[in-house]
Amino acid sequence: MRGTLMKFLTPFSSFWRHIAGLLLSLASFASFTVVAGPVDCGDRPISIAFFDFGFLYFEQDGQGRGIDKDFVDELAKRTGCKFSTQTMPRARVWADLATGELDMSLSGVQSPERDRFAWFAPYSYFKNFALVRTSTAATVSSAEDFMAQGQLQFGVVRGFVHQPAQEKWLEQLRSTQRVQESASISILFEKLKLGRIDGLFALPVVYRKILQEMKMQDEVVIRDWTPKDKASLGCLVMAKSRFSEAEAVRWRNVVRAMRTDGTLEKIYARYLSPAEARAGVDF
Repeated sequence: MRGTLMKFLTPFSSFWRHIAGLLLSLASFASFTVVAGPVDCGDRPISIAFFDFGFLYFEQDGQGRGIDKDFVDELAKRTGCKFSTQTMPRARVWADLATGELDMSLSGVQSPERDRFAWFAPYSYFKNFALVRTSTAATVSSAEDFMAQGQLQFGVVRGFVHQPAQEKWLEQLRSTQRVQESASISILFEKLKLGRIDGLFALPVVYRKILQEMKMQDEVVIRDWTPKDKASLGCLVMAKSRFSEAEAVRWRNVVRAMRTDGTLEKIYARYLSPAEARAGVDF
């Protein structure tokens, strides 16, 4: 009787042992996928650089703040990756990305030259406007007017890429030595305030903050000199020395999900008007 019962139970015991093994394998796989996350974080922290740029990044009470800071915090939350952050001039950011000394940066504009050493994942969409000193604006209402007055000087941030028509105009102005380069946007606005330059291009997310802080609202006139130009895509920049094309695609998917689920717009709305926040993700 006992032998008959054991023969009857043995197949079922084998069956349940098989099921238990499958469950353990699935649990192990699930645990692995949670740890792995949507991207490969690598075996060291990802070095990423900020630069002082209006509401995109600024320091307050010794702490980094702004849209780009909040964006990186969200990336860390979603990927589980550790980031090593630093602040540096924009021109050095691009140089270090090109040499592989830096892994990532923020609010970068894609160009053929930069495609040689970096991947790009767009997350913002803002347009540059011309800011001209009020005294200059009396006789200057367009880029052509500015060009025609040979004594006027224009300022740019070293390493910044503008919209196509603006870049073409700046090249013409450079040929007559009338473009002054500065290491940061804050230095550029100081030059504008002191009258060392007569105009500059800036994004609303930048000039809204700086004009208020420097009490310059009545000292400049804001105009759209290139109405046919579309806004520029600000991107997460990933050095090819650190990330493969497949890895860059996975990072783009993370950024795309932030836009799709409304997280990006919520981040922008902390610093901009609702209309500006909506425009920032309208690409």
